[in-house]
Amino acid sequence: MSNRENIESLKEKLYDSETKYYWEHKGWGGKFAHLGIWGLSIFAGLTPFCFLWFVIDELTIDSIAFWGLFSFMTMMVLVSRYLFFADKHRCYHLTPLGIHYTEKDMIPDVAYQVVRGFAWVGIVVCVIAAFMLGPLAFVGAGGFALMSFGMTNFRPNVNHSYILMDERTILFDLINDNVLSFTIPEKDNLEYKRRVYTQTYEEKLTVVNHLYTLFPNLEVIKINRANDQYKHPIYQQEEEKAAE
Repeated sequence: MSNRENIESLKEKLYDSETKYYWEHKGWGGKFAHLGIWGLSIFAGLTPFCFLWFVIDELTIDSIAFWGLFSFMTMMVLVSRYLFFADKHRCYHLTPLGIHYTEKDMIPDVAYQVVRGFAWVGIVVCVIAAFMLGPLAFVGAGGFALMSFGMTNFRPNVNHSYILMDERTILFDLINDNVLSFTIPEKDNLEYKRRVYTQTYEEKLTVVNHLYTLFPNLEVIKINRANDQYKHPIYQQEEEKAAE
């Protein structure tokens, strides 16, 4: 049996195994990840506004255009944060063979309905433009029409992931955050490097206790920063193998 076939067989058994512990996480990632996402959304939304403010002399603070543009770009910041960089809803299932979980964007259903509505409006506009202006209308509207057709089926997407565990699994416990990072020494075997999140520190302790119960030989290493895990000897071994 090849390595890929072996993984698929274990994956099937993982999903069929009894769930020993279940927990959920709502958010972007670690404790402070949302601050970075807000910063990115503000940068993406307000940078064009600041650029236009500096290059257009008529765009002054006492003009209607200034406040109109500012309101629009503020709205785009919120759209970026809650639509393009939405929080995740993760559902974890801990089993005797590992962890499988789902991940879904926390976007309200009304947002999907609004986007689909705009898509249909865009299609209607393109059709009207084609009748009024002829084939030349599709030079500018063709791309928008194709995009609109693609967005008419805009619906939430659920991603499925898993972590296969055995006696070689190493767990890195980030002390100051609700993050658990899993890895495995043998790079060419059942390779994975995955993180799971908990909503509170107390829940993280509960998850670790359940892991100890299911995997008594699990090696748990506490780290202060996420990148500290790469100082572990297993990563040095991987670099040495790659060099050979």
